Amino acid sequence: MRETLSRLLVEAAADDDRFVVLSGDHGYALFDPLRATHGTQFVNVGVAEQNMIGVAAGLTKVGFRPCVYGLAAFVPIRVLEQIKLDLCHASAPVILLGDGAGLVYSTLGVSHQCGEDIACLRPLPNIAIYSPCDEFELEACWREARKAHHPCYIRIGKADRPAVHGQRIASTEPQWTNREAAMHPERLIIATGSMTSIATTAARAEGIACLSVPRLKPLPTDAVSIAQSYRRIAVVEEHAAAGGLFGALAEAIASLPLTTRVPQVSHFGLGSKFTATAGSYAHALSEHDLNDLAITHRLHAWAT
Repeated sequence: MRETLSRLLVEAAADDDRFVVLSGDHGYALFDPLRATHGTQFVNVGVAEQNMIGVAAGLTKVGFRPCVYGLAAFVPIRVLEQIKLDLCHASAPVILLGDGAGLVYSTLGVSHQCGEDIACLRPLPNIAIYSPCDEFELEACWREARKAHHPCYIRIGKADRPAVHGQRIASTEPQWTNREAAMHPERLIIATGSMTSIATTAARAEGIACLSVPRLKPLPTDAVSIAQSYRRIAVVEEHAAAGGLFGALAEAIASLPLTTRVPQVSHFGLGSKFTATAGSYAHALSEHDLNDLAITHRLHAWAT
Protein backbone atom coordinates (compact mmCIF):
# COMPACT_ATOMS: atom_id res chain seq x y z
CA MET A 1 0.00 0.00 0.00
CA ARG A 2 2.92 2.39 0.63
CA GLU A 3 4.08 2.00 -2.97
CA THR A 4 0.61 2.97 -4.18
CA LEU A 5 0.55 5.95 -1.82
CA SER A 6 3.95 7.10 -3.08
CA ARG A 7 2.67 6.91 -6.66
CA LEU A 8 -0.51 8.82 -5.82
CA LEU A 9 1.49 11.62 -4.23
CA VAL A 10 3.67 11.98 -7.33
CA GLU A 11 0.63 11.93 -9.63
CA ALA A 12 -1.14 14.57 -7.57
CA ALA A 13 1.92 16.81 -7.64
CA ALA A 14 2.21 16.41 -11.41
CA ASP A 15 -1.49 17.14 -11.97
CA ASP A 16 -1.77 20.14 -9.67
CA ASP A 17 0.98 22.59 -8.76
CA ARG A 18 -1.14 23.68 -5.78
CA PHE A 19 -0.64 20.26 -4.21
CA VAL A 20 2.01 20.18 -1.48
CA VAL A 21 3.01 17.46 1.00
CA LEU A 22 4.05 18.28 4.57
CA SER A 23 5.81 15.73 6.78
CA GLY A 24 6.71 15.90 10.44
CA ASP A 25 10.10 14.28 9.81
CA HIS A 26 8.47 10.94 8.95
CA GLY A 27 8.10 8.95 5.74
CA TYR A 28 11.66 9.04 4.44
CA ALA A 29 11.76 6.55 1.51
CA LEU A 30 8.02 7.02 0.93
CA PHE A 31 8.74 10.53 -0.37
CA ASP A 32 11.87 9.78 -2.41
CA PRO A 33 10.01 9.70 -5.77
CA LEU A 34 8.15 12.91 -4.88
CA ARG A 35 11.33 14.72 -3.87
CA ALA A 36 13.09 13.50 -7.01
CA THR A 37 10.39 14.71 -9.41
CA HIS A 38 8.60 17.56 -7.59
CA GLY A 39 10.97 18.61 -4.83
CA THR A 40 9.42 22.04 -4.35
CA GLN A 41 6.08 20.41 -3.48
CA PHE A 42 7.45 18.61 -0.44
CA VAL A 43 8.27 20.25 2.89
CA ASN A 44 9.76 18.48 5.91
CA VAL A 45 8.42 20.66 8.71
CA GLY A 46 10.41 18.73 11.27
CA VAL A 47 9.34 17.47 14.68
CA ALA A 48 6.72 20.19 15.01
CA GLU A 49 3.44 18.46 14.23
CA GLN A 50 1.15 21.06 15.85
CA ASN A 51 2.79 23.82 13.86
CA MET A 52 2.56 21.66 10.72
CA ILE A 53 -1.25 21.64 10.92
CA GLY A 54 -1.25 25.42 11.23
CA VAL A 55 1.07 25.69 8.23
CA ALA A 56 -1.28 23.46 6.21
CA ALA A 57 -4.30 25.54 7.21
CA GLY A 58 -2.48 28.71 6.20
CA LEU A 59 -1.51 27.26 2.84
CA THR A 60 -5.17 26.62 2.02
CA LYS A 61 -5.83 30.34 2.55
CA VAL A 62 -3.57 31.20 -0.36
CA GLY A 63 -4.84 28.52 -2.71
CA PHE A 64 -2.74 25.46 -1.97
CA ARG A 65 -4.13 21.93 -1.43
CA PRO A 66 -1.93 20.45 1.31
CA CYS A 67 -1.50 16.84 2.36
CA VAL A 68 -0.11 16.24 5.86
CA TYR A 69 1.69 13.00 6.70
CA GLY A 70 2.59 11.55 10.07
CA LEU A 71 2.36 8.46 12.21
CA ALA A 72 -1.22 8.04 13.43
CA ALA A 73 -0.03 8.43 17.04
CA PHE A 74 1.02 11.98 16.07
CA VAL A 75 -1.39 12.78 13.22
CA PRO A 76 -4.15 12.97 14.37
CA ILE A 77 -3.60 12.20 18.09
CA ARG A 78 -0.87 14.68 18.99
CA VAL A 79 -2.44 17.44 16.89
CA LEU A 80 -6.12 16.92 17.71
CA GLU A 81 -6.71 20.47 18.95
CA GLN A 82 -5.10 21.96 15.84
CA ILE A 83 -7.18 19.70 13.60
CA LYS A 84 -10.33 20.80 15.43
CA LEU A 85 -9.65 24.55 15.35
CA ASP A 86 -7.37 25.12 12.35
CA LEU A 87 -8.88 22.61 9.92
CA CYS A 88 -12.38 21.50 10.91
CA HIS A 89 -13.65 24.87 12.12
CA ALA A 90 -12.53 26.45 8.85
CA SER A 91 -13.46 23.37 6.78
CA ALA A 92 -9.99 23.59 5.26
CA PRO A 93 -9.35 21.15 2.36
CA VAL A 94 -6.40 19.31 3.90
CA ILE A 95 -5.76 15.57 3.57
CA LEU A 96 -4.37 13.96 6.72
CA LEU A 97 -2.44 10.70 6.31
CA GLY A 98 -2.11 8.73 9.54
CA ASP A 99 0.36 5.92 8.86
CA GLY A 100 1.01 2.93 11.10
CA ALA A 101 -2.40 3.02 12.76
CA GLY A 102 -3.17 0.31 15.28
CA LEU A 103 -0.28 -1.70 16.72
CA VAL A 104 2.09 -1.73 13.74
CA TYR A 105 4.83 0.13 15.62
CA SER A 106 4.74 -2.56 18.27
CA THR A 107 8.41 -2.46 19.22
CA LEU A 108 8.29 1.28 19.89
CA GLY A 109 5.72 0.89 22.65
CA VAL A 110 2.41 2.54 23.40
CA SER A 111 3.70 6.02 22.53
CA HIS A 112 3.71 4.99 18.85
CA GLN A 113 0.68 2.67 18.87
CA CYS A 114 -2.71 4.08 18.05
CA GLY A 115 -6.08 2.39 18.50
CA GLU A 116 -8.15 5.50 19.21
CA ASP A 117 -7.65 7.84 16.23
CA ILE A 118 -11.05 7.23 14.62
CA ALA A 119 -12.79 7.74 17.95
CA CYS A 120 -11.01 11.06 18.48
CA LEU A 121 -11.92 12.42 15.04
CA ARG A 122 -15.48 11.15 14.57
CA PRO A 123 -17.15 13.79 16.79
CA LEU A 124 -15.48 16.68 14.93
CA PRO A 125 -17.60 18.49 12.33
CA ASN A 126 -16.61 18.83 8.68
CA ILE A 127 -14.16 15.92 8.47
CA ALA A 128 -14.36 12.67 6.50
CA ILE A 129 -12.64 9.52 7.75
CA TYR A 130 -11.34 6.65 5.62
CA SER A 131 -9.84 3.28 6.53
CA PRO A 132 -8.74 1.44 3.36
CA CYS A 133 -7.81 -2.24 3.55
CA ASP A 134 -5.54 -2.41 0.50
CA GLU A 135 -4.13 -0.37 -2.39
CA PHE A 136 -7.40 -0.51 -4.33
CA GLU A 137 -9.46 0.96 -1.51
CA LEU A 138 -6.66 3.43 -0.78
CA GLU A 139 -6.85 4.79 -4.31
CA ALA A 140 -10.65 5.13 -4.10
CA CYS A 141 -10.35 6.97 -0.77
CA TRP A 142 -7.60 9.18 -2.18
CA ARG A 143 -9.66 10.15 -5.25
CA GLU A 144 -12.58 11.15 -3.05
CA ALA A 145 -10.40 13.06 -0.59
CA ARG A 146 -8.70 14.99 -3.39
CA LYS A 147 -12.09 16.30 -4.55
CA ALA A 148 -13.29 17.26 -1.08
CA HIS A 149 -13.67 20.83 0.17
CA HIS A 150 -13.14 19.89 3.81
CA PRO A 151 -10.55 17.97 5.87
CA CYS A 152 -10.16 14.25 5.23
CA TYR A 153 -8.31 11.66 7.29
CA ILE A 154 -6.99 8.49 5.67
CA ARG A 155 -6.02 5.83 8.20
CA ILE A 156 -3.23 3.53 7.02
CA GLY A 157 -2.54 0.35 8.98
CA LYS A 158 -0.38 -2.66 8.26
CA ALA A 159 0.75 -2.23 4.67
CA ASP A 160 2.09 -5.69 3.77
CA ARG A 161 -1.05 -7.81 4.13
CA PRO A 162 -2.35 -9.39 0.90
CA ALA A 163 -4.67 -7.27 -1.24
CA VAL A 164 -8.33 -8.02 -0.61
CA HIS A 165 -9.61 -6.82 -3.95
CA GLY A 166 -8.34 -7.85 -7.35
CA GLN A 167 -9.28 -4.77 -9.29
CA ARG A 168 -9.93 -1.05 -9.08
CA ILE A 169 -12.67 0.08 -6.68
CA ALA A 170 -15.09 2.63 -8.09
CA SER A 171 -16.12 4.29 -4.82
CA THR A 172 -15.75 4.28 -1.03
CA GLU A 173 -19.10 2.57 -0.55
CA PRO A 174 -19.05 -0.82 1.27
CA GLN A 175 -17.35 -3.53 -0.76
CA TRP A 176 -18.22 -7.23 -0.63
CA THR A 177 -15.10 -9.33 -0.10
CA ASN A 178 -17.04 -12.58 0.21
CA ARG A 179 -20.65 -13.02 -0.93
CA GLU A 180 -20.83 -16.68 0.07
CA ALA A 181 -23.35 -17.16 2.89
CA ALA A 182 -24.77 -20.62 2.26
CA MET A 183 -23.53 -22.12 5.56
CA HIS A 184 -24.54 -19.18 7.75
CA PRO A 185 -27.03 -17.01 5.83
CA GLU A 186 -27.94 -14.92 8.88
CA ARG A 187 -24.39 -14.02 9.92
CA LEU A 188 -22.22 -11.26 8.49
CA ILE A 189 -18.64 -10.14 9.11
CA ILE A 190 -17.98 -6.43 8.63
CA ALA A 191 -14.34 -5.31 8.61
CA THR A 192 -12.28 -2.22 7.95
CA GLY A 193 -8.64 -1.44 7.36
CA SER A 194 -5.82 -3.82 8.17
CA MET A 195 -8.03 -6.59 9.59
CA THR A 196 -10.11 -6.99 6.43
CA SER A 197 -7.72 -9.47 4.84
CA ILE A 198 -7.80 -11.99 7.71
CA ALA A 199 -11.52 -11.38 8.23
CA THR A 200 -12.15 -12.23 4.59
CA THR A 201 -10.05 -15.40 4.83
CA ALA A 202 -12.00 -16.49 7.92
CA ALA A 203 -15.31 -15.64 6.26
CA ARG A 204 -14.52 -17.83 3.27
CA ALA A 205 -13.50 -20.71 5.52
CA GLU A 206 -16.75 -20.45 7.50
CA GLY A 207 -19.06 -19.76 4.55
CA ILE A 208 -20.03 -16.33 5.86
CA ALA A 209 -20.55 -13.14 3.90
CA CYS A 210 -17.94 -10.43 4.51
CA LEU A 211 -18.19 -6.71 3.87
CA SER A 212 -15.38 -4.13 3.84
CA VAL A 213 -16.17 -0.56 4.90
CA PRO A 214 -13.47 1.87 3.69
CA ARG A 215 -15.35 5.07 4.60
CA LEU A 216 -16.22 5.43 8.27
CA LYS A 217 -17.46 9.02 8.27
CA PRO A 218 -19.95 9.66 6.96
CA LEU A 219 -20.87 6.01 7.52
CA PRO A 220 -22.45 4.78 4.29
CA THR A 221 -26.19 4.16 4.53
CA ASP A 222 -25.61 0.95 2.58
CA ALA A 223 -23.58 -0.43 5.49
CA VAL A 224 -26.53 0.06 7.82
CA SER A 225 -29.14 -1.27 5.40
CA ILE A 226 -27.05 -4.36 4.65
CA ALA A 227 -26.55 -4.96 8.39
CA GLN A 228 -30.31 -4.87 8.93
CA SER A 229 -30.77 -7.98 6.80
CA TYR A 230 -28.65 -10.15 9.13
CA ARG A 231 -29.31 -11.41 12.65
CA ARG A 232 -25.72 -11.52 13.93
CA ILE A 233 -22.81 -9.30 12.91
CA ALA A 234 -19.11 -9.47 13.80
CA VAL A 235 -17.19 -6.21 13.44
CA VAL A 236 -13.45 -6.77 12.95
CA GLU A 237 -11.08 -3.80 13.24
CA GLU A 238 -7.68 -2.84 14.61
CA HIS A 239 -9.24 -0.16 16.78
CA ALA A 240 -10.93 0.12 20.15
CA ALA A 241 -14.63 -0.68 20.34
CA ALA A 242 -15.50 2.84 21.47
CA GLY A 243 -15.77 5.20 18.56
CA GLY A 244 -14.52 2.96 15.76
CA LEU A 245 -16.49 1.06 13.12
CA PHE A 246 -18.21 -0.94 15.86
CA GLY A 247 -19.28 2.24 17.63
CA ALA A 248 -20.42 3.95 14.42
CA LEU A 249 -22.44 0.93 13.32
CA ALA A 250 -23.96 0.38 16.77
CA GLU A 251 -24.99 4.02 16.95
CA ALA A 252 -26.60 3.86 13.52
CA ILE A 253 -28.47 0.65 14.39
CA ALA A 254 -29.64 2.10 17.72
CA SER A 255 -31.19 5.00 15.79
CA LEU A 256 -33.34 2.73 13.63
CA PRO A 257 -37.12 2.76 14.18
CA LEU A 258 -38.32 0.45 16.95
CA THR A 259 -40.18 -1.67 14.44
CA THR A 260 -36.96 -2.42 12.56
CA ARG A 261 -35.22 -5.75 12.90
CA VAL A 262 -32.07 -5.08 14.93
CA PRO A 263 -29.05 -7.42 14.63
CA GLN A 264 -26.79 -8.45 17.48
CA VAL A 265 -23.37 -6.87 16.95
CA SER A 266 -20.14 -8.29 18.42
CA HIS A 267 -16.77 -6.55 18.47
CA PHE A 268 -13.49 -8.21 17.46
CA GLY A 269 -10.90 -5.50 17.90
CA LEU A 270 -8.45 -3.95 20.33
CA GLY A 271 -9.21 -4.41 24.00
CA SER A 272 -9.42 -1.55 26.49
CA LYS A 273 -5.78 -1.88 27.55
CA PHE A 274 -2.26 -0.95 26.58
CA THR A 275 0.20 -3.53 25.29
CA ALA A 276 2.18 -4.82 28.25
CA THR A 277 5.31 -6.23 26.62
CA ALA A 278 7.48 -5.35 23.64
CA GLY A 279 7.62 -7.61 20.63
CA SER A 280 6.63 -8.05 17.02
CA TYR A 281 3.43 -6.79 15.43
CA ALA A 282 1.93 -10.29 15.72
CA HIS A 283 2.94 -10.38 19.38
CA ALA A 284 1.22 -7.06 20.08
CA LEU A 285 -1.93 -8.26 18.33
CA SER A 286 -1.83 -11.47 20.36
CA GLU A 287 -2.15 -9.47 23.58
CA HIS A 288 -5.56 -8.41 22.29
CA ASP A 289 -6.45 -11.87 20.90
CA LEU A 290 -6.30 -10.29 17.47
CA ASN A 291 -3.42 -12.03 15.71
CA ASP A 292 -4.32 -14.16 12.68
CA LEU A 293 -4.64 -17.45 14.54
CA ALA A 294 -6.64 -15.96 17.40
CA ILE A 295 -9.07 -14.03 15.22
CA THR A 296 -9.61 -17.11 13.05
CA HIS A 297 -10.46 -19.23 16.10
CA ARG A 298 -12.66 -16.52 17.61
CA LEU A 299 -14.64 -16.05 14.42
CA HIS A 300 -15.04 -19.80 14.10
CA ALA A 301 -16.44 -19.99 17.64
CA TRP A 302 -18.74 -17.05 16.92
CA ALA A 303 -20.00 -18.70 13.73
CA THR A 304 -20.82 -22.08 15.29
